[in-house]
Amino acid sequence: MESHFRKIHAFGRLHFFLTALFLFLVFASHCIPDEKIMGHRELSLQLLSEFPENGCLPGDTPSLKPETEFLTSLNQNPEYSTLWNTLTGQDQGFRWNGMQAPGRFLLCFFHIGQIRYLCMIAFFMLLFGAAWKISRTYSAPYGFFFLFFFLWADILPVSWTLPQTGCFLTAFCSILFLCGKKELFREENLHRLLFSFYGIGAVTAFLDTGTVPVIALSLPLTIAFLSFRDYGPKQKASAVWKSLTGCTLFWFLGYLLLTITKWVLTVLFTGSNLFPAYMARIKEYCFGSSFSAGSLKTMLFENLNGFLSHVGFGKKTLLILILAVFAIYMILFFTGHKTRQTCVRNLPLIFIGMLPFLSYVLAPAHGLMETAVTFRALTAAFWPWMLFFYSMLDLPQIRRSLHTIWNSAGRN
Repeated sequence: MESHFRKIHAFGRLHFFLTALFLFLVFASHCIPDEKIMGHRELSLQLLSEFPENGCLPGDTPSLKPETEFLTSLNQNPEYSTLWNTLTGQDQGFRWNGMQAPGRFLLCFFHIGQIRYLCMIAFFMLLFGAAWKISRTYSAPYGFFFLFFFLWADILPVSWTLPQTGCFLTAFCSILFLCGKKELFREENLHRLLFSFYGIGAVTAFLDTGTVPVIALSLPLTIAFLSFRDYGPKQKASAVWKSLTGCTLFWFLGYLLLTITKWVLTVLFTGSNLFPAYMARIKEYCFGSSFSAGSLKTMLFENLNGFLSHVGFGKKTLLILILAVFAIYMILFFTGHKTRQTCVRNLPLIFIGMLPFLSYVLAPAHGLMETAVTFRALTAAFWPWMLFFYSMLDLPQIRRSLHTIWNSAGRN
């Protein structure tokens, strides 16, 4: 009983620390005088209006609206509100936009074009760093597949859009953290791993502005599974499932509790009961009447058509390519595959890969707010599935079989 109390007390301290840290960042950013950011802010709005196609700025973003709203929100905008806006009577504090904290600071020194380049550099440094770390820690093909799916998803237009990169940057940093902490996956350190996922969920709730927050769960959860499989104790499949379920629940707990804490603080500071307004906006945000599972399906097909036309081939060519890859894979699979027990042990990867898709089936309006970002993130979420199919192949056996066939053909 005492040990459980200590763990609950430790989680409480972690939550208090994260809340205090995020409050400090929000208030510190808003303590920057408006005069400090006004020049670069006005220049940025002018650049966005003069270059509707993004011109000399990094181009091909799906829409300039998020960045325009983000810039105007640095003073007052209901769509990107903060606790600070609530306390000054400017908004109802529906959501902290944590990206405002670095946004206001950066606008003291740079305009939007320069901020885009800085954001893009940070994005790709973390992306390539995560791929390199995965390759060094687990297997080179794992890192290659990780990088391939992000590049295949045409992620470049998202990389420099500050309001939309929060979940991606959180996911990349989480991967780098988990890959360097093998001791977390020992049985006696499971509570520390749960602490880590709780923190990842809380950071996601603070930084993400509503793009694909669950991708900040699925990618770190994939790393957790690979570490349990390769570096953790030889556990039964049920024990691994239990550990992954615990990580998932604590991620959602961190995400939910930080959001509730924000709302409670807002109510306490303002003295107004804003919960009915919160619930109405949440309902519209996730389950709006103008959105449905059918419209989500339409959105995915429209983005698929746009993506295929962008890379230069249509649905028939894509279908032929998929069938060819499937045929090659089946040939390799029957040439050499691992045991049934090994394949079953890797089944959690299928569950992890389904998480982003399930999040949009359950809350379709959430993904339709930013369709291009949603499509790109869902494409990148295929990575766990690719690892599952790759893990079923017995590569040494395939190499021996191909070598035997090659020698037989040479003798004949």
